[in-house]
Amino acid sequence: MRALSIGISILLFVSCRSDRSKTGEHSTLPLCDHRFYVEIYTINGGGALGGDRVSTYLTDSINFRKYLGTYINSNESIATVCKGDSIYIYRTKIDDSTHKPKIVSTTIYSAENLKKNRGFE
Repeated sequence: MRALSIGISILLFVSCRSDRSKTGEHSTLPLCDHRFYVEIYTINGGGALGGDRVSTYLTDSINFRKYLGTYINSNESIATVCKGDSIYIYRTKIDDSTHKPKIVSTTIYSAENLKKNRGFE
């Protein structure tokens, strides 16, 4: 019985990480000719059960870090595209019927405003 309660305690400790966790960096990708970066952090590894739970941030490493979202990377993603001063954030999910990515939301940020507001999330 004691082993069971220890196992449950460990499971709860490991599975209760914040969606905004930045403890397990996975990768940093350049964006907009290296003016910005997308940071991807692994929150929980899915292992044999499925994809990893990851959180994603947009940053210029000096003036701001903007939380973009958290997703399971086996059937979801967050894509970023630069168009002039605007940075488009597309959240996609695999459509169950077509098995193709479908945009479920779009957010647009002004690069100038992100730098001016100097927020770190």
